[in-house]
Amino acid sequence: MLKKETLDLLNTEGLNYKNIFSICIGKSYLFQSRFIDYIGKYSHWDTNIKEGILKLDERSFNVEYIGTTSTSDNYWYSSELESLIPDEYVNLMIKIRKTMQSLNLEQLTEGKIPLTNDINGYNLSMIYIAFAPENVAYFCGSGDTSIYMFVKQLPENIFKKMNSVEFSSKVMEITSTFNVNHKLMVKALLCENEIDYNDDNNNIVAKFNENSVLTIEFDNNGLLKKVSGNLSL
Repeated sequence: MLKKETLDLLNTEGLNYKNIFSICIGKSYLFQSRFIDYIGKYSHWDTNIKEGILKLDERSFNVEYIGTTSTSDNYWYSSELESLIPDEYVNLMIKIRKTMQSLNLEQLTEGKIPLTNDINGYNLSMIYIAFAPENVAYFCGSGDTSIYMFVKQLPENIFKKMNSVEFSSKVMEITSTFNVNHKLMVKALLCENEIDYNDDNNNIVAKFNENSVLTIEFDNNGLLKKVSGNLSL
């Protein structure tokens, strides 16, 4: 679940999809990158929706289901709509929906959501990861119908706080890949990792430790220009 300090950033930025995604993507992208490294390569995936199990070759993971997309239409369908999935494997989505509704984020809690270039299964899953009440990553089983699932009970190392090396690389990757509010995303990522920072007009100065202080520079339109300073693990 996002920290109150992170959610408070929306008070000045507004409750549109871009800003909501921006406060979520940093934290979720960090977790997801580590999860992808953790599972490594695999040749086959399968899931048993009656038991909440994902299998990657011979490895098994406990999962709950997020939703589905299909090549036959252009919609996201929440897992709550799928009658074949037992209630116990959609509990996280129910809790996330209630939390987001309490924060006036109802537009992202509908059971059926039209997909666009920015609103897709990946991006929605990353938002739901950020609002989950426990640490999770996600896996997408791709096909004519793609099924998205929370992967649970993963090693705590996947969810540890980031260092300045990770921060610098992930910020660059996110801003070059996704349509985000750059400055808002950076602030949210720092908040989520409990990194002290000062916001001085077009510069954010973040102190990771005594030996690592970074300056994140933005242009007059709020777009990231560069990250500089001393990096440390």
